[in-house]
Amino acid sequence: MRVAVIGQGYVGVTGAVALARQGHHVTGVEKDPARLRSLAGGRAPVCEPGLQQELGLALGTGRLSFAPGLSRAHVAEPFEVVLITVGTPPAEDGAADLSQVKAALGEVAELLPAPYAVLKSTVPPGTSERLTAEHPRLRDRYAYNPEFLNQGSALDDWSAPSRVVAGVWAPPVVDVLRALYGALACPWVVTAPTTAEMAKYAGNAFLATKISFANECARLCATPDLNIDQVMQAVGLDPRIGHAFLQPGLGFGDSCLPKDTAALARWAASRGLPTPLLDAVIDVNRDQAALVRDTLRRELGADLPRSEVAVLGARYEPWSDDVRAAPSRTVVPQLLAEAAGVRVWDPATDADELARLFPGARPCADLRTAVRGARAVAVLTEWPEAVEADWSLLATELAAPAVVVDGKNCLLPERLAGLPLTYRSAGNRLPARAAASFGDGAPYAAPST
Repeated sequence: MRVAVIGQGYVGVTGAVALARQGHHVTGVEKDPARLRSLAGGRAPVCEPGLQQELGLALGTGRLSFAPGLSRAHVAEPFEVVLITVGTPPAEDGAADLSQVKAALGEVAELLPAPYAVLKSTVPPGTSERLTAEHPRLRDRYAYNPEFLNQGSALDDWSAPSRVVAGVWAPPVVDVLRALYGALACPWVVTAPTTAEMAKYAGNAFLATKISFANECARLCATPDLNIDQVMQAVGLDPRIGHAFLQPGLGFGDSCLPKDTAALARWAASRGLPTPLLDAVIDVNRDQAALVRDTLRRELGADLPRSEVAVLGARYEPWSDDVRAAPSRTVVPQLLAEAAGVRVWDPATDADELARLFPGARPCADLRTAVRGARAVAVLTEWPEAVEADWSLLATELAAPAVVVDGKNCLLPERLAGLPLTYRSAGNRLPARAAASFGDGAPYAAPST
């Protein structure tokens, strides 16, 4: 099939590459000239495992190309299917900004012959109904078909999804989607577009709820007689619950959950519908960002204004380069307001970008330089370089009292045993006997054997 994918962000470029790999002839549509040049040159605009290699292979087959628009001035043959994967960023009031979706669907409506239009962007319930009312000839050739990609496994998730949700008014559109995606060994939920829109929001809201629940439990498991890791292990072993998204830390800060929970709450409020559970999820997540600052206030006290703090990691996840809602965007400014100085290290972000993101902080080129002489360290990204570092060496570089705040609960407490540092995390992670053997603020000591 001849397919166009409008918007070459995280979802769009993943979809374009995956569809070309399936054998379709795909045109990725990107209006930003710099990003378009990068794509045409075989450089992936987002960080995702395997994407760079697969992009090069797809371009080499001739089945993938890129263009600035859909018109015949840019492409030679008409498209059978057009996927819309543009962004729906939050507006100032938290509602989803649909301007890019409206513009893209307007472009599709002008094409002759009319292709099938497949909207994959996350939009509030009722959006498809309103937009297709402006372009009625697309209604029977339209699907709302949300994506469910996880950062770090996007290509695999596209090729082997857990489910496909197809919101259509005309049943034949489902046959087009099945031909587009090929043989998928997963359930299909075929419904109306408005229900499909709500399904996408509901799924993300539930994942956000699991994260906030884990962080609420971490607050309850802050004493030496409780171990948050073991509590979450026990909870996740229940097959009705599972371990995914039960990791305590600094809350959700990826490219989807913050904006989608806010947009769903705003959509409900605009209709006078109360959302007490969703509101609580958002509140817990907002407050969780203060974990690092509040921990250092307790551990350093009056010394905090005279202390240097090293921040390890600016990204939400190692495999994502989207930092719009990363915890670092909140944590670093909080620390700058209270500490004598803040250094920031991130192995995948250059010094100029770190300086732009965090005015007033000092970018550091390597991990050891970042921690040298600092009284405290805040781990905000689970970079392997930090998780697997020789902390016995790093501990000697730190100044007393050498507080390490593990904002992602990613360090292994047993590897810090006996080191001259104070380890703190979201909830108590120290083994009960070890935690009970020293007072608050004492260095982490391994249990005696």
